[in-house]
Amino acid sequence: MKNYSIMLASLFLFSCNCSKQTTMVNPQKLALESTCPKDGDCKIEILESKKMNVLEDGTGSLYYRLEDDLEHKVIKYTYDKRVKGDLQDANYREEIVFEIENEIKEETISNENLQNVKMLYGRFCYCKGQAGNFKVKNGSLKITKDKIELDFEIKEVPQIIKNISIVLK
Repeated sequence: MKNYSIMLASLFLFSCNCSKQTTMVNPQKLALESTCPKDGDCKIEILESKKMNVLEDGTGSLYYRLEDDLEHKVIKYTYDKRVKGDLQDANYREEIVFEIENEIKEETISNENLQNVKMLYGRFCYCKGQAGNFKVKNGSLKITKDKIELDFEIKEVPQIIKNISIVLK
């Protein structure tokens, strides 16, 4: 009976069909022109056919969920600070994420209007009270057919990344 239970449990675990959702990122479409801090790695992604849904949890913290949308794409910039492998809780990451329309319109968006593109700045670390996602309300985003330039400042928490320049190919 014991062997039968183990076999049944194993069958159940291995028959689970876990689906993974993947998003295609086309690195040939862009290049990071701004410099990355020397102590970390920077990555830029375009998440095609996606839009952001900015939500708030029960504690007032912001997060976003990506949803399918044929009219938009999401730009995501990530800075990961390199840390020694033997240090616990030393991870540090900054993320800028926003959505733009697929048909790029040349425009400049400033300050409070940055929320028209749902721009969020994320700071993820073991920094009590100074981590999470924050709405970007101070800065300027300039979009042209071949370039995206962002200068911004977050007043709520310290930040390392303050400007990003992306060349669209």
